[in-house]
Amino acid sequence: MLQTVHLDTFLSRYNGLMNKLTTITPPRRLRMRAALRQAIDLRVKKGMTIAAACEEAGMSPQGFHKAVKRPEVRDYVQKVQLEFIASVESEKSIYKARAYEVGMDLMLNSKSETVRARMVEFFAGDGKASPVSVHVDARHGAGYEYVRPDQQVVEIQPGKRVAQQELGSDTAKNCTPPIEGD
Repeated sequence: MLQTVHLDTFLSRYNGLMNKLTTITPPRRLRMRAALRQAIDLRVKKGMTIAAACEEAGMSPQGFHKAVKRPEVRDYVQKVQLEFIASVESEKSIYKARAYEVGMDLMLNSKSETVRARMVEFFAGDGKASPVSVHVDARHGAGYEYVRPDQQVVEIQPGKRVAQQELGSDTAKNCTPPIEGD
């Protein structure tokens, strides 16, 4: 009898809760213009700028920025990004496997001794290529210098003087006289 009371109590409470629940509706399909979807796809999958993607999709960049503020659109962008990353990762593994096959073929069948040796080094290092060494001359203190196309580079070498007579009359007036003892 005791069990029956507890079961009856449970069933009445359960039915009461079920009546109070509203019907669960499936989530609405995201309403988004086709142009916005295309702009998002171009931005994510082709790496286009927002302006270029919007222009090709036929929408304004302002509309794109306004739409991306909506949480459901941000979720869609994230979903497209994750799908793109997953597809790139799957392609990467296929290309990596093919690269190992080509490397093995080179190691076994190459006529060049150096190519075979490099492939042996490659596979001995668990498929990691040897690091590239770059020589940088640290004694040269000038560094890099960018010269615009409309400019000229003038190098001034110490210790060389030109006599005023060689410069001509116009430039000789504007030059300082040579220092005594030079």
